[in-house]
Amino acid sequence: MPNLDRTILETLYNEHPDAVIVTAPEGAILSANAAAASLFGFDARLMVGRPFSPLLDEAFPDSARSAHDASVLYKRADGTRFIGMTRTIAVPAGDVSGISIRIIRAEHLRDTTDEVPSIRTVDMALDVIAEGIAIYDKDERLILCNRAYRQLFGRVGARLQIGMSAADFALQLLSEEGMALGSAEAEAWIRPQIELFRRADGMPQIFPYNNGRWLRAENTLTADGNTVAIRVDVTDLKRVEQELDRQRQDYATLVETIPDFITRLSPDLVYTFVNQRFAACIGLSADAIIGRSCLDFFVEDDPLVDIFRGLTPEEPATAKEQCRVSANGVEIWMLWSNLAVFDGRRLVEYVTVGRDITEMKRQQMRIAEQRSELQRKNEALGQFTSSVSHDLKAPMRQISMFAEMIADDIATGKLEDVPVYATQLRNKSRRLIQLVDSLLDYARIADRISNPQRVGLRDVVEDALGNLQNDIVESDAQMTIEVLPDVIGDSELLKRLFQNIIGNAIKYRRTGVAPELTITGWRDGRFAQIAFSDNGVGIDPQHADRIFDIFQRLHRDESIFPGTGVGLSLARRIAESHGGTIVLDPDYREGACFIVSLPAA
Repeated sequence: MPNLDRTILETLYNEHPDAVIVTAPEGAILSANAAAASLFGFDARLMVGRPFSPLLDEAFPDSARSAHDASVLYKRADGTRFIGMTRTIAVPAGDVSGISIRIIRAEHLRDTTDEVPSIRTVDMALDVIAEGIAIYDKDERLILCNRAYRQLFGRVGARLQIGMSAADFALQLLSEEGMALGSAEAEAWIRPQIELFRRADGMPQIFPYNNGRWLRAENTLTADGNTVAIRVDVTDLKRVEQELDRQRQDYATLVETIPDFITRLSPDLVYTFVNQRFAACIGLSADAIIGRSCLDFFVEDDPLVDIFRGLTPEEPATAKEQCRVSANGVEIWMLWSNLAVFDGRRLVEYVTVGRDITEMKRQQMRIAEQRSELQRKNEALGQFTSSVSHDLKAPMRQISMFAEMIADDIATGKLEDVPVYATQLRNKSRRLIQLVDSLLDYARIADRISNPQRVGLRDVVEDALGNLQNDIVESDAQMTIEVLPDVIGDSELLKRLFQNIIGNAIKYRRTGVAPELTITGWRDGRFAQIAFSDNGVGIDPQHADRIFDIFQRLHRDESIFPGTGVGLSLARRIAESHGGTIVLDPDYREGACFIVSLPAA
């Protein structure tokens, strides 16, 4: 280096107002200017060759190891201490590699008995605190920060300098996050950071930082205008919170999608939660139900209240079936599982889960009805078998008797009565054939029709009258047909039913009186009612049930009223195969009146 340059550097070194100390790689002092000797209270010549470490306060590590300013606590020759803003400059590589130049500017020259220990205590306390703490002055420049504050921000924290502005610090964080300055994304990130810092209202706020981590920031304005910034990494807490949110969302999704009714009630029976399915059943929104007593929605004398009150820590759960009416007026069956939650002996809440078992109850009722119907049919089958056996045996016994009589007369040669016996034998055989044919007709009618359709009864009546036209003309019968409703059924079977009833009205007429029949119809709920009223001989009401049994005849003289006794039995079987009924009106006195009930269309 030219001598002139060296002279200038030596003058700058010697006259520099700040202490300048040059140290060797092993830490020995190579040179100290006059300001350094004055600051530390040593003779500059005596400082050379001594280690630098005794100048540092033993309670604090040397934090001035880079080209950035750092506050360091030093110790003077007389034992007093002071804080020096220190910049350490490493000499470029070469023959003197490892040599450092320290430029020290004293910040606190006063040293009282209380002040230095207080400073030491505060600095030590800040560095052991897990939360990141920094203090910015009223111009938003960093005054001090602890170790945790620097560590929170990684490489950006390591570059923090005393005097750096909060805005510059935010920009460096922005760059570390990989956002381009001036972009909309960067603007959206940095604006709330600065607003949060300047608001300084002590209210914490959590935001993402450092590529996937979460930071809680809290800024408080002090009385002297400084801002205390507290930063805490809450990533673990945030992840736990997110997991809890996910679990709550899963729970909410489950509660709202399962088909059950779910409610929670306080000990005084006020709803604190209801799912949407329960709310829909009530006919209100969930918000309109929560906060109201369950008594507002129970019918009078509802047993659920007593069930709730009866739950104890020893028996906290119970289940009960209940029939209720939904908001749209539909009757539903519910299976309620009720649970009382206790904390020791103290009741915390009630939890109820209701399952719609309407379809199951309907199936149970259908099974019960089918069981009852099967029992009735078994009983009817027994009666039917007995009746059929009796009615079939009678002509068979007579056939057998006349056959034996013919055989006896032929054997003895008495043939004059044989033609009479043969005629009787032929008549009884025809009677037996009629009974068998009627029995087959009865058996062919199924318990239920297989293909029900909409049927116009007017057309059915007209077809039945057409089949009976000869009987109508011969008897001079008068038929009156009023408006008839449509039904669901089998038109051919219904024609057979109506033909049997109309035929009976013509057959069982009074002597010398032309038969009259009026057919009327009306709708009664889900069923259509059809009445057949005649002016015939009538039927004693005491036989109102018996007349529908197979082979049952009230008039034994077949010369006046011929028949097999199957007609009304067949009519009832057809009506029942449609899910309907046929009955005799016991109050009708002008003749006989049959009322047929069929499913209305």
